[in-house]
Amino acid sequence: MSYKTIAVIVTDAVADAPALTAAAEIAVRERAHLDVHALGVDPARYEAMPVGAAGVVLESGVDEARQQADDLVGWAEGVLAAYDLAAVVAPAVVTTMGLDGTVARLARYADLVVAAQPYGEAATQMQVLTLEAALFGTGAPVMVVPAGACDLGRPLDRAVIAWDESDECLEAVRKALPALRDADHTDIVMVDPPSHSPERSDPGGVLCLMLARHGVKSEVSILAKTLPRVSAVLNRFVAEHGSKVIVMGAYGHARMREAVLGGATREMLQSATVPILMTH
Repeated sequence: MSYKTIAVIVTDAVADAPALTAAAEIAVRERAHLDVHALGVDPARYEAMPVGAAGVVLESGVDEARQQADDLVGWAEGVLAAYDLAAVVAPAVVTTMGLDGTVARLARYADLVVAAQPYGEAATQMQVLTLEAALFGTGAPVMVVPAGACDLGRPLDRAVIAWDESDECLEAVRKALPALRDADHTDIVMVDPPSHSPERSDPGGVLCLMLARHGVKSEVSILAKTLPRVSAVLNRFVAEHGSKVIVMGAYGHARMREAVLGGATREMLQSATVPILMTH
């Protein structure tokens, strides 16, 4: 099994450049088809306005969004010209309110969705919205790529699973199996595993066995939370071991609660320096 249909949603030529490049590299490596969806976002605010003005405002917003989508198509086709791959770049116009449904419809048949890191100097709110739409609407694994990430044209030789025994993380592991099988080594990392867990006698052992049956070489590392944030402990492990990708579940708590309070997903998305492969 491998990823044969790769999808990437682009809304900004600067913020989404790492995602487009990464998606192209993965598609070449996997001999996969790449779908690039260039979204022009209608900026019009739908609120009370004078009679007769609504049509002008709405038409202006749609025209602006259509031009944005067309410009993104031209940019994406220029980037992809450097790669030998099968790709389709298609424009789409969407309102912010309709973004979730549009992304879910466009990327629902993808084996893998590639997205830009949603926090950073170049990122906009659209990167956050499209990432969450892909995670919650498609059911596909999503690879979040930070700027300056490793070369994705080669197999990621060392992987880290941020294992917390959750259903979300287990689903992420299952959908990451193509990448994990390509890795030379996978670290199952647990930070302060709960003492009341059903697996407390052998933390991570059952997952290690499951992976072995799929031909994945792995070992378990139990880490103490010696830094204020779990994300900091994981990132330090990644740096010390030369890991190339982190596999983790996304948004274990309610989406709104994590947006307000933070949470492991948000912290990792803000601080990771290597790609994160996640599933909700």
